[in-house]
Amino acid sequence: MKFFKFGLMVFALASTGPVLCADDAKCDGVCAASVSTCSVTAGMAKLPKIAYMVGNEALCCEESAKAAAVAAKTKLVYLVGIEKFDSSDKAFVSLVDQTEKFVTAFATPSTCKISGATTVAGETMTCTVRAGEVVSKVKKAMDSIAISYKVGEKSCSCPVEAKALAANKNVKTFFVVDQEETECELTARLNLARAKYKVALKAMVPEKTEAKVQ
Repeated sequence: MKFFKFGLMVFALASTGPVLCADDAKCDGVCAASVSTCSVTAGMAKLPKIAYMVGNEALCCEESAKAAAVAAKTKLVYLVGIEKFDSSDKAFVSLVDQTEKFVTAFATPSTCKISGATTVAGETMTCTVRAGEVVSKVKKAMDSIAISYKVGEKSCSCPVEAKALAANKNVKTFFVVDQEETECELTARLNLARAKYKVALKAMVPEKTEAKVQ
């Protein structure tokens, strides 16, 4: 079983599905430890998460939730947003889907027909020039992140080439996002969405503090 780091809290899925681990909650580089004073950490905390429900109690650790479910003689329910699931696999698929939608919505400008204000990347503004600048900055940041492929000792950026190499060499393909490797395409999609969101958050850090958040 492999472990993959995504930042913030620990979300462990059942042994039959992908397993997610995490770094401690913190910004990269020099930044305040408190979520309330660190915009990147605060932003990452808003991403969809998996919670584990035992009765009316929500837990963030699957192992503790399993033990509690056994003790209470009740079923363990996996919760992603408002959606409930009876298995870790179903919950993980929903987590990937909801995360991708969350990140897409974050980067997509939305203009209020009444006020004319545009909201994008968590910022609401009435100036169309400023809105355009933010959209451009976020897009540039997100476009810098992509999935690459590692097949044996060979690395490439083309999925078709990766598939051909894997077939010829009869070896597995690893999906690589920001130096994070995984054999699971779903996990790679989650890595990609989270990585794109993180660089977008960093792009929105005020210029006077941007140099500190590297």
